[in-house]
Amino acid sequence: MDKAFTESMRQRLTALKQDILAHLAQEDAEFRELWEDMDPKDLVDVASEDVDRKTLEALGAQEMRRLNLIESALARIPNGHYGVCMKCGARIPRERLEAIPYALLCIGCQSSEERRNR
Repeated sequence: MDKAFTESMRQRLTALKQDILAHLAQEDAEFRELWEDMDPKDLVDVASEDVDRKTLEALGAQEMRRLNLIESALARIPNGHYGVCMKCGARIPRERLEAIPYALLCIGCQSSEERRNR
């Protein structure tokens, strides 16, 4: 993988990381504000707010997973393992990395994992 491409991916990964961190911080502040402002309400309203809270938590969990994948990709850049499939060791195509800069697996291994997890 050439250095210019790897550097552009490093910059992109860093920008994605900053966006996720900012989003999570905003989400956390909004959730805390929502919780603090909650008045005693009837059971239906409380249940509705519980669903909203669980949705926020699920979104936060997805963002945290993406953040971990981004951190992992950034850590692989200095040692030359960025863009190498973690399962088979083959090069991950540029097009895939451009679409998903934190991809861990080549397309074949990713497809195999998805079929196995069904």
